[in-house]
Amino acid sequence: MNNQADILFSIIIPTYNRAHTLKRAVQSVLSQTYQQFELIIVDDGSTDNTEEVVKRITDERVHYF
Repeated sequence: MNNQADILFSIIIPTYNRAHTLKRAVQSVLSQTYQQFELIIVDDGSTDNTEEVVKRITDERVHYF
């Protein structure tokens, strides 16, 4: 059986033109006490500044597609 510290899971946030709320959502995920996860942000072709908001996040667990 795996130790709980070894468990890795993925959190997926789909987004489209939600730059104004995305930072708050990401910060909520990153502030959780359990840290063994990756955060995948899937942008469906946003025309606002969603990409710039994500690029300012320096946490290596955050992946942007």
